Amino acid sequence: MKQFFILFILLLKTFSAMAQQNATTALPAVLAFELAEYQAKKTEGIDRLKELAKSQLQEVLKEQMKSGKLEAANAINVAIASLPITSQEKATPPEGLPTAAVAVLKDHATKVFAGISGLNNQFIPRLDKVKVELLKSGDLPGANAADAKIREFREEAEKLAPAKNQSGTKQEVVEGFTVEALIDGGSELHVTKEGIYWMVPGGEAKPGLHEGSNEATYVNGSRWKPKWRVKGDRGPDTSDVYLIKTTAPKLVAETVLVSKERFGKHENRTPVVTSIKDDHFVVTMRDPEGGSRWYKIRIKSVP
Repeated sequence: MKQFFILFILLLKTFSAMAQQNATTALPAVLAFELAEYQAKKTEGIDRLKELAKSQLQEVLKEQMKSGKLEAANAINVAIASLPITSQEKATPPEGLPTAAVAVLKDHATKVFAGISGLNNQFIPRLDKVKVELLKSGDLPGANAADAKIREFREEAEKLAPAKNQSGTKQEVVEGFTVEALIDGGSELHVTKEGIYWMVPGGEAKPGLHEGSNEATYVNGSRWKPKWRVKGDRGPDTSDVYLIKTTAPKLVAETVLVSKERFGKHENRTPVVTSIKDDHFVVTMRDPEGGSRWYKIRIKSVP
């Protein structure tokens, strides 16, 4: 109840501030409300992670002060002043920072980036619906404003995406490949020209991690253990990238198999859907039915 009250107050304050800021631009009320709710949730989440990181850094600071390490203590104070870390440009630790403090900053940045990316991807469909409503009502400036925000959210999520690792080694563009993964609830497989990665937009289990499982994803039969930004089996998160060159977004997806076991008997399940977001080809496994299932998806190039 307390958290709801705090979020409600933040929402009111944010909405008021945005109303004053946008007085000259006259955003449609429905769009202004969505953006106010987005900003309130973003502020609340970032502030919570900031306080957590600050508390952890202060503990490290106490240890450094006891040991008489003044330079390290000064570096920690600089790190505390840099909070929160909301961009890749701010993620470089100050010089002289002790290892324990570097780990705190890295964990903080990882959680903030994942939180912002997850929130952006939750609100993009909502803003897209607002844009459609505004177009239907003939409010072209309002629809353009909504579209601009959608692009902004996508660009920010892309900038905060994890750095590519060396999981894949293929250099030639492939015409087709298969992906197998244990899925429970809504999961998105993003296929880019340079590789693939998982995104969990909501609170569902991350691919391979349902109820204590620790299953790999298989790409053309090759084992890939995705690395996640945030600890835990569930929640909004984005994996690292498996490098494989594709013709994205000019692709199609076909469900080869859905089964309880990796090589089990095929079952009927809610069909996967595909979409194109910027230059990404996205395969969404909604999987609303109970229990996790292995999905085998074949992705192929189209002319």
